[in-house]
Amino acid sequence: MRIFFLFAALFLATGLVSAQSLKPQSPYPMQAGINQGTSDSLVGTHYWYFHALPGTNRLTVRFKNPTTLYGASMNTALTVTVTDDKKTWRVVKTVTGNRTQSEATFTSNKLDKKVTIIVSVAPPNQNLLRMGGDYEIEATGDVAFGGAGSAEDPIVRTYDPMTMHYSEEYGATKFLADGTVVTANGFTGTWKVFDKESRIYVVALGRIRYSLQYRPGYGLVRPKEPYMIEVQELRGCSGQKRSPAVFIDTKIMRP
Repeated sequence: MRIFFLFAALFLATGLVSAQSLKPQSPYPMQAGINQGTSDSLVGTHYWYFHALPGTNRLTVRFKNPTTLYGASMNTALTVTVTDDKKTWRVVKTVTGNRTQSEATFTSNKLDKKVTIIVSVAPPNQNLLRMGGDYEIEATGDVAFGGAGSAEDPIVRTYDPMTMHYSEEYGATKFLADGTVVTANGFTGTWKVFDKESRIYVVALGRIRYSLQYRPGYGLVRPKEPYMIEVQELRGCSGQKRSPAVFIDTKIMRP
């Protein structure tokens, strides 16, 4: 039986779950209620999953806050792809910053067996300007969810710094579970939690001390400038080296 479901209808609410995976082979388990993400063309596609149970179900996605350029709105679209884990079918829809096109809804016929559903949310194919924005996604009806993921602190992963140690590049940077930081170019440091609920950390790297906030699927940003990435989370399959970037609003200008 072919299953056509999933949808997109994002709306403001409390109790948001904020995490996602950049690895297609290891999607992040959705949780009950609204799941939140920030799509970014310089970071990559987000991957989620949940289980559709016998009965009916629905997935809702809404594009909340498109990225702006110097305060002006851009013609941004996010591509939402829904498929089963066997990839026997798929449904693709887009949501945009236009109020009449900011939601996409996928619903299923009545299912007779459990099916694992994979959902990807892709930003525009653009690597010069930072394009994308905030979105929400929620599965309702006869559904079940996977585990909450790793018990490790969410900051524990590999990053591509967008800043430099004075005039020297850090190179690929790993935040380790023991509270230490190591970089490909030989710098070392430490990290510790400052505000767990807000995911704000104090990071000492080389001779520089940072106050950074972790945004899942995005990276470490300045707490008062949530779109100003200091340390960008590496996408799942990217080994490409990039030069450091100078950020002006959402635009990137490379030296």
